[in-house]
Amino acid sequence: MPVLVAVLICDAAVADPSSGKKNLIGIFDQLNVARFPTQWPVTIYMKLTDAEGFYKMEVRYVQVSSGQVLAKAELESQFTSRLVSADLFVPFPPLPVPSEGRYEFQIWANEVYLGGTFMNAVQRKTQG
Repeated sequence: MPVLVAVLICDAAVADPSSGKKNLIGIFDQLNVARFPTQWPVTIYMKLTDAEGFYKMEVRYVQVSSGQVLAKAELESQFTSRLVSADLFVPFPPLPVPSEGRYEFQIWANEVYLGGTFMNAVQRKTQG
């Protein structure tokens, strides 16, 4: 099984075509919104190592309080060497954020849970 080295939530992620460097824009774990329900686009960045062969990857977006899977992305990846790390970007369209609380992004490979990260959604305080 691959080892999940890092998983981050960001606004956008791109690879520089000339250097191959990864650029993560707007890394966050707290989403401040004016009101609920809302929607928010995100990109998940994953760094994997110790992987060789074919893997069916899945990223599940889960509302922690209910355990409900609100969205998921599936991708297939072929890794050629356990000695080389792999960087994956998973862009999501605007995701539902129905209420204040904690949301988790769970990373799965061939139906085995590798780990994840979280996002806390909070209502922005108004002045006045």
